[in-house]
Amino acid sequence: MTKPMSRRERNLAEIRDRATPLAEAIVFNEGIEAMSARRLARELGISVGSLYNAFGDLEAVKRAVIGNSAQALSDHLAATLARAEPNPRSRVVALGEAYLDFAISEPQRWWLLFEYRNTVSPDRKVEEFQIGLLDMLVRAGGGDPASESSKQFFLLLWASVHGLVSLACRPTIVAIEPDLARSHIRDMVHSGFNTAGLP
Repeated sequence: MTKPMSRRERNLAEIRDRATPLAEAIVFNEGIEAMSARRLARELGISVGSLYNAFGDLEAVKRAVIGNSAQALSDHLAATLARAEPNPRSRVVALGEAYLDFAISEPQRWWLLFEYRNTVSPDRKVEEFQIGLLDMLVRAGGGDPASESSKQFFLLLWASVHGLVSLACRPTIVAIEPDLARSHIRDMVHSGFNTAGLP
């Protein structure tokens, strides 16, 4: 039987529930540098001390925002996989294309997940996302998540896809056109499967 939360625990949970979407709005509209503990506390109508009691520190607020972004990507990929054709190649291609679509449609979340250099180690939610993403990819491709060689193959394949998506979405360099990137994703997946002798 779950122990009921105390009044203090409920108050802290409420602060976390209110603070995370507010932090997301600031980060996505103004950049992560615009988010400060003082600003969050002021806009929430609480003290900085109460904010720190709820999260521990400002880095934990950032991790909560990053965790939400990881969940959004995971949900997007899972929904795509549910609609994909049943053969392994098509499923991996569908994941790669969905990965590109997410980067294009959710650039702020993409940046937080793959470009932002946080000074604090990822929390459990993000770590579970990373493990779950690899497991999803290996299974989609017909591999064995318990096999190290299978995991390494799909990690290398996905590193190529990720690099291509980064080139298509990073605004600081000459970008690859999304349609061309999508075509290259398909080519890379098929080439990887052919090289590995997979069906």
